[in-house]
Amino acid sequence: MSRSLNRTLILALTLALPLAAFAQGAPALKIDSAQVVGLTALLEAQPRHPEATSIRALLLEWEDSTTDAVDYVCPDVLAPIPGKGIANGPELLAQFIFGSAAFQVANPSQKGALQPSQLAGMRSMLKAYKVLLATDPGARIPRFDALAVMDAQGTLPAYLEPIVTLSCR
Repeated sequence: MSRSLNRTLILALTLALPLAAFAQGAPALKIDSAQVVGLTALLEAQPRHPEATSIRALLLEWEDSTTDAVDYVCPDVLAPIPGKGIANGPELLAQFIFGSAAFQVANPSQKGALQPSQLAGMRSMLKAYKVLLATDPGARIPRFDALAVMDAQGTLPAYLEPIVTLSCR
C-alpha cells in the first residue's frame, strides 16, 4: 500500500489535533527517531492516553519524513483493517505502522526487512487492541482475537510468514 494511501487512511487521526497551541503561536513540535520506540510503547499501553491523537500525528509526521524505517502496509496481513466500521480501525492501523517503524529504529540492521517488521507491527497493534478491549469489550475483531491467541502460543510468526510473502509483493 502506498504512503499516500496510508496518509488518507490515517488522516482521521490527525483531525483531532489540539489547535489551540497552533493558534497561540506555539512552536511546532517534532520528534526524532530516538523517541519513536518510547512513544510507540506508550500508545501500546495507553491507546486512549489524553495526548494519543497528538502523539499519533507527530509519529505520522516523523514516519513521513524519516529514512530510518520503511513502511509496508500489506492488506492481507491487516485484514479486516482498513475497512469501514471496524472498531478502533484508524488507531490500530496507525499502531501497526508505528510498531513496525519502532522495530526498525531499534534494529537498524533489519530496516526494510518484511517478515520481522510485519511481525513487530502486528504485535504492537495486538497490544493496543488488548488494552482497547479492556475498556470496550464490544470492540472485538474476531481475526485479531485469533492472532492474539497465536501470539500467546508462539505460532504467530509461522502463521504470518506466508501471508506477508504473498501480500507484501
